[in-house]
Amino acid sequence: MTAPTPLSIIVPVYNDAAFIEQGLAQLQPLRARGHELLVVDGGSRDGGVTLSRRHAERVLRSGTGNVLQMNSGSEYASHEVLLFLPLGTALPADADALIAAALQPATAQWGGFRLRFASGGLAALAAALLINRRANSKGSVIAEQCVFAKRPFFERVRGFDTTTPQTLCQRLQLAAAPVLLPQVVTSLTTDVRRLL
Repeated sequence: MTAPTPLSIIVPVYNDAAFIEQGLAQLQPLRARGHELLVVDGGSRDGGVTLSRRHAERVLRSGTGNVLQMNSGSEYASHEVLLFLPLGTALPADADALIAAALQPATAQWGGFRLRFASGGLAALAAALLINRRANSKGSVIAEQCVFAKRPFFERVRGFDTTTPQTLCQRLQLAAAPVLLPQVVTSLTTDVRRLL
């Protein structure tokens, strides 16, 4: 498998103090392998910023809204590959190597993972199936699928363009087809309807 290239992992948070330490703990092995973790806070008032500083290279402040926070985080990234990670989503242990392999071809510019939900029963299973099918057939990737992109490409298309989950990657999608990895990321979100 391709040796991992350094990632800048961008995690937007907002009043998530109850989940920050657990959510960022899964990323410490990636930090130990030389990847950068940027937490972008959207104006929290719950002490989350202080907690985040223990687990990240940088904690940034921006306006509220995942899209704004992710775009802001990309401006401070040190590495040439960006990974946008919702706080409640678990990556495969070898996500860095998987992303490096996916982006090795010169034509590959961005992509995401298959998605499943940790809970929610049949409704969550159906939602994940729909989201994954939509990604395969239309190249429509949402934030919960852990979008990754080559930084020059992301900057060229001017990043994410909307707060609507289904069209989050519209600019990226119009510029290049995504690489959809077969490996799964697991989201803890229970509000699956907002993603459909």
